Amino acid sequence: MQQFFYITIHFYPEYEGVEFIKQHADLYQRIENGELYRKRLLYDFGWGQEYGYELLPPLSFNKLIGLVEQPKPLMPRKKRHNSTVDQDQQANIWRSNLFGAVAVIMQDHAEELVEFLSTKVDTSYFFNTSIREIFKWFSFDSRKGEKGRIPGGVGTRSYEDILKEYPKWRDISQKICNQIYETREDD
Repeated sequence: MQQFFYITIHFYPEYEGVEFIKQHADLYQRIENGELYRKRLLYDFGWGQEYGYELLPPLSFNKLIGLVEQPKPLMPRKKRHNSTVDQDQQANIWRSNLFGAVAVIMQDHAEELVEFLSTKVDTSYFFNTSIREIFKWFSFDSRKGEKGRIPGGVGTRSYEDILKEYPKWRDISQKICNQIYETREDD
């Protein structure tokens, strides 16, 4: 699995100087293979937007959605004791790609996301438990979120607030929220 994003959690680890060397302004080169990345603010887990690195050239919306739809790698139930180094690495890549893709979609492609979701409403797309769980990271409905600050956001604006700007989202939001946050009998 290719890593398109590197993202910190609780602003750790610090990648600069370890994985990346600054080239110019917000452009960084990955030490291991010379790939060019852009440093940017990515996902907000509830304590502020995390800094991360996005592989250049930036991915299209369709490729970003492909990363979002990517199933989580299978891990042993007792992760710490039974997982291999490769399994841990694949899980970390998957997590970075997911949260990087969600953040970039919401910052750069919100209108395309609304269009995409309008084609998925009232279809079997959200019947897949994995898809529903992943799409919860977009935090479409703060009432369904965990207590405290809702994850996801750009600066002081939640993803939910960003989407309210799109008339088409207002038309489909309740249906999408119902499909994502509902519990299905086949789960």
